Amino acid sequence: MNDLAHVIVLRYVALGLRYILCCEIRTCSVVLKRAPGGGRKPGELGLKSATLSLRLPKGMRVSLAAAATRNKRRSVSEEIVLRLRSTLVRDRGEDDQPQHVRPLSKVVALIALGLEARTKLRWNEDRYTQEQLSKGIDLFLRTYSRGEAVVPPAVRAEAARNPADTFLIERLGELVAGGIIALLKFPPKPPEQDLGPGMHYPESWWSLWETEQDLRGFTDKSPRRKHK
Repeated sequence: MNDLAHVIVLRYVALGLRYILCCEIRTCSVVLKRAPGGGRKPGELGLKSATLSLRLPKGMRVSLAAAATRNKRRSVSEEIVLRLRSTLVRDRGEDDQPQHVRPLSKVVALIALGLEARTKLRWNEDRYTQEQLSKGIDLFLRTYSRGEAVVPPAVRAEAARNPADTFLIERLGELVAGGIIALLKFPPKPPEQDLGPGMHYPESWWSLWETEQDLRGFTDKSPRRKHK
Protein backbone atom coordinates (compact mmCIF):
# COMPACT_ATOMS: atom_id res chain seq x y z
CA MET A 1 0.00 0.00 0.00
CA ASN A 2 1.48 3.34 -1.03
CA ASP A 3 1.57 6.38 1.26
CA LEU A 4 -1.46 8.09 -0.31
CA ALA A 5 -3.62 4.99 -0.07
CA HIS A 6 -2.53 4.51 3.53
CA VAL A 7 -3.53 8.07 4.41
CA ILE A 8 -6.90 7.62 2.71
CA VAL A 9 -7.67 4.44 4.66
CA LEU A 10 -6.66 6.05 7.96
CA ARG A 11 -8.87 9.06 7.23
CA TYR A 12 -11.86 6.83 6.45
CA VAL A 13 -11.45 4.72 9.56
CA ALA A 14 -10.81 7.69 11.86
CA LEU A 15 -13.94 9.49 10.67
CA GLY A 16 -16.06 6.36 11.00
CA LEU A 17 -14.76 5.57 14.48
CA ARG A 18 -15.48 9.12 15.60
CA TYR A 19 -19.13 8.63 14.69
CA ILE A 20 -19.17 5.25 16.45
CA LEU A 21 -17.71 6.76 19.62
CA CYS A 22 -20.45 9.38 19.71
CA CYS A 23 -23.09 6.67 19.28
CA GLU A 24 -21.59 4.52 22.02
CA ILE A 25 -21.43 7.46 24.45
CA ARG A 26 -25.14 8.04 23.92
CA THR A 27 -25.85 4.33 24.36
CA CYS A 28 -23.85 4.17 27.58
CA SER A 29 -25.59 7.25 28.95
CA VAL A 30 -28.94 5.54 28.47
CA VAL A 31 -27.75 2.38 30.22
CA LEU A 32 -26.40 4.35 33.18
CA LYS A 33 -29.74 6.06 33.69
CA ARG A 34 -31.51 2.76 34.40
CA ALA A 35 -32.64 2.39 37.98
CA PRO A 36 -30.55 -0.12 39.97
CA GLY A 37 -32.15 -3.41 40.88
CA GLY A 38 -31.44 -7.11 40.90
CA GLY A 39 -33.06 -9.80 38.83
CA ARG A 40 -34.05 -9.96 35.22
CA LYS A 41 -35.34 -6.84 33.52
CA PRO A 42 -39.06 -6.94 32.61
CA GLY A 43 -38.48 -7.06 28.87
CA GLU A 44 -36.15 -5.31 26.50
CA LEU A 45 -37.64 -1.91 27.28
CA GLY A 46 -37.47 -2.21 31.05
CA LEU A 47 -40.38 -1.33 33.33
CA LYS A 48 -43.44 0.11 31.57
CA SER A 49 -45.95 2.03 33.70
CA ALA A 50 -48.15 3.90 31.18
CA THR A 51 -51.10 2.16 29.51
CA LEU A 52 -52.88 2.77 26.20
CA SER A 53 -55.95 0.90 24.96
CA LEU A 54 -56.65 0.69 21.25
CA ARG A 55 -58.52 -1.45 18.74
CA LEU A 56 -56.68 -3.08 15.86
CA PRO A 57 -57.88 -4.69 12.65
CA LYS A 58 -57.78 -8.47 13.00
CA GLY A 59 -55.23 -8.85 10.21
CA MET A 60 -52.88 -6.33 11.83
CA ARG A 61 -53.05 -8.19 15.15
CA VAL A 62 -52.06 -11.41 13.39
CA SER A 63 -49.19 -9.68 11.57
CA LEU A 64 -47.89 -8.15 14.81
CA ALA A 65 -48.02 -11.52 16.56
CA ALA A 66 -46.06 -13.11 13.72
CA ALA A 67 -43.50 -10.28 13.83
CA ALA A 68 -43.12 -10.66 17.60
CA THR A 69 -42.42 -14.37 17.18
CA ARG A 70 -40.00 -13.80 14.33
CA ASN A 71 -38.12 -11.10 16.24
CA LYS A 72 -38.15 -13.17 19.46
CA ARG A 73 -40.10 -10.59 21.45
CA ARG A 74 -41.70 -11.52 24.73
CA SER A 75 -45.10 -10.21 23.66
CA VAL A 76 -47.04 -8.43 20.96
CA SER A 77 -47.06 -5.40 23.27
CA GLU A 78 -43.26 -5.26 23.21
CA GLU A 79 -43.25 -5.53 19.42
CA ILE A 80 -45.70 -2.60 19.17
CA VAL A 81 -43.72 -0.43 21.61
CA LEU A 82 -40.44 -1.04 19.78
CA ARG A 83 -42.01 -0.21 16.44
CA LEU A 84 -43.51 2.98 17.83
CA ARG A 85 -40.19 3.97 19.35
CA SER A 86 -38.40 3.35 16.05
CA THR A 87 -40.90 5.57 14.24
CA LEU A 88 -40.60 8.36 16.80
CA VAL A 89 -36.80 8.26 16.66
CA ARG A 90 -36.89 8.36 12.86
CA ASP A 91 -39.30 11.29 12.83
CA ARG A 92 -37.23 13.16 15.39
CA GLY A 93 -34.12 12.59 13.31
CA GLU A 94 -35.86 13.91 10.19
CA ASP A 95 -37.09 16.97 12.09
CA ASP A 96 -33.49 17.74 13.06
CA GLN A 97 -32.39 17.72 9.42
CA PRO A 98 -32.29 20.99 7.45
CA GLN A 99 -35.15 21.53 5.02
CA HIS A 100 -32.92 21.17 1.96
CA VAL A 101 -31.54 17.81 3.16
CA ARG A 102 -34.79 16.03 4.09
CA PRO A 103 -36.00 15.43 0.48
CA LEU A 104 -32.70 13.92 -0.70
CA SER A 105 -33.34 10.33 0.36
CA LYS A 106 -36.79 10.33 -1.27
CA VAL A 107 -35.55 11.74 -4.58
CA VAL A 108 -32.52 9.42 -4.71
CA ALA A 109 -34.85 6.47 -4.10
CA LEU A 110 -37.15 7.61 -6.92
CA ILE A 111 -34.21 7.90 -9.32
CA ALA A 112 -32.98 4.44 -8.34
CA LEU A 113 -36.41 2.86 -8.73
CA GLY A 114 -36.97 4.50 -12.10
CA LEU A 115 -33.57 3.42 -13.37
CA GLU A 116 -33.89 -0.16 -12.14
CA ALA A 117 -37.27 -0.38 -13.84
CA ARG A 118 -35.48 0.33 -17.12
CA THR A 119 -32.40 -1.85 -16.67
CA LYS A 120 -34.29 -4.66 -14.88
CA LEU A 121 -31.26 -4.92 -12.57
CA ARG A 122 -30.44 -3.68 -9.09
CA TRP A 123 -27.84 -0.95 -8.76
CA ASN A 124 -25.85 -2.95 -6.20
CA GLU A 125 -25.73 -5.98 -8.51
CA ASP A 126 -24.91 -4.31 -11.82
CA ARG A 127 -22.10 -1.81 -12.45
CA TYR A 128 -23.81 -0.16 -15.43
CA THR A 129 -26.93 0.53 -13.38
CA GLN A 130 -24.77 1.91 -10.57
CA GLU A 131 -22.89 4.24 -12.92
CA GLN A 132 -26.11 5.54 -14.45
CA LEU A 133 -27.57 6.05 -10.98
CA SER A 134 -24.52 8.13 -10.05
CA LYS A 135 -25.04 10.27 -13.16
CA GLY A 136 -28.72 10.70 -12.42
CA ILE A 137 -28.06 11.79 -8.84
CA ASP A 138 -25.34 14.17 -10.01
CA LEU A 139 -27.72 15.76 -12.53
CA PHE A 140 -30.35 16.20 -9.83
CA LEU A 141 -27.88 17.83 -7.43
CA ARG A 142 -26.46 20.15 -10.09
CA THR A 143 -29.99 21.20 -11.07
CA TYR A 144 -30.86 22.36 -7.56
CA SER A 145 -27.50 23.78 -6.48
CA ARG A 146 -26.40 27.36 -7.14
CA GLY A 147 -23.18 29.31 -7.57
CA GLU A 148 -19.74 28.39 -8.83
CA ALA A 149 -17.58 25.50 -7.62
CA VAL A 150 -15.40 27.52 -5.25
CA VAL A 151 -13.71 25.93 -2.23
CA PRO A 152 -15.50 27.26 0.88
CA PRO A 153 -13.46 29.21 3.45
CA ALA A 154 -14.09 26.57 6.12
CA VAL A 155 -12.51 23.87 3.94
CA ARG A 156 -9.56 26.09 3.04
CA ALA A 157 -8.96 26.86 6.69
CA GLU A 158 -8.96 23.16 7.56
CA ALA A 159 -6.65 22.35 4.64
CA ALA A 160 -4.27 25.18 5.64
CA ARG A 161 -3.30 23.25 8.75
CA ASN A 162 -1.51 20.78 6.47
CA PRO A 163 -0.65 22.52 3.16
CA ALA A 164 1.06 19.44 1.71
CA ASP A 165 -2.18 17.46 1.93
CA THR A 166 -4.31 18.23 -1.14
CA PHE A 167 -6.63 15.27 -0.65
CA LEU A 168 -9.00 17.17 1.63
CA ILE A 169 -9.86 19.85 -0.94
CA GLU A 170 -9.85 17.66 -4.03
CA ARG A 171 -11.83 14.70 -2.69
CA LEU A 172 -13.74 15.89 0.35
CA GLY A 173 -16.94 14.12 -0.74
CA GLU A 174 -15.11 10.80 -0.99
CA LEU A 175 -13.57 11.40 2.43
CA VAL A 176 -16.98 11.93 4.04
CA ALA A 177 -18.54 8.98 2.18
CA GLY A 178 -15.56 6.81 3.10
CA GLY A 179 -16.05 7.62 6.76
CA ILE A 180 -19.70 6.57 6.55
CA ILE A 181 -18.74 3.35 4.73
CA ALA A 182 -16.21 2.58 7.47
CA LEU A 183 -18.93 3.22 10.05
CA LEU A 184 -21.34 0.80 8.35
CA LYS A 185 -18.69 -1.91 8.07
CA PHE A 186 -17.50 -1.58 11.68
CA PRO A 187 -20.09 -3.62 13.64
CA PRO A 188 -19.53 -7.40 13.61
CA LYS A 189 -22.38 -9.79 12.87
CA PRO A 190 -24.83 -9.90 15.78
CA PRO A 191 -24.56 -13.04 17.93
CA GLU A 192 -27.03 -15.85 17.38
CA GLN A 193 -27.50 -16.40 21.12
CA ASP A 194 -27.78 -14.34 24.28
CA LEU A 195 -24.39 -13.03 25.40
CA GLY A 196 -25.20 -13.59 29.05
CA PRO A 197 -25.95 -11.39 32.09
CA GLY A 198 -24.73 -7.82 31.83
CA MET A 199 -23.64 -8.18 28.19
CA HIS A 200 -25.44 -7.10 25.04
CA TYR A 201 -24.88 -6.25 21.42
CA PRO A 202 -24.81 -2.40 21.43
CA GLU A 203 -28.09 -0.86 20.32
CA SER A 204 -26.28 1.63 18.09
CA TRP A 205 -24.75 -1.24 16.09
CA TRP A 206 -28.00 -2.90 15.06
CA SER A 207 -29.17 -0.32 12.52
CA LEU A 208 -25.63 0.03 11.14
CA TRP A 209 -25.24 -3.71 10.62
CA GLU A 210 -28.69 -4.10 9.05
CA THR A 211 -28.16 -1.11 6.75
CA GLU A 212 -24.91 -2.66 5.55
CA GLN A 213 -26.71 -5.96 4.84
CA ASP A 214 -29.47 -4.18 2.90
CA LEU A 215 -26.96 -2.23 0.81
CA ARG A 216 -25.08 -5.40 -0.04
CA GLY A 217 -28.32 -7.09 -1.04
CA PHE A 218 -28.37 -9.68 1.74
CA THR A 219 -31.85 -10.81 2.74
CA ASP A 220 -31.05 -13.07 5.67
CA LYS A 221 -31.39 -11.25 8.99
CA SER A 222 -29.71 -12.28 12.20
CA PRO A 223 -31.79 -12.69 15.39
CA ARG A 224 -33.23 -9.35 16.35
CA ARG A 225 -32.82 -7.63 19.70
CA LYS A 226 -33.68 -10.54 21.96
CA HIS A 227 -31.07 -9.49 24.51
CA LYS A 228 -30.36 -6.04 25.82
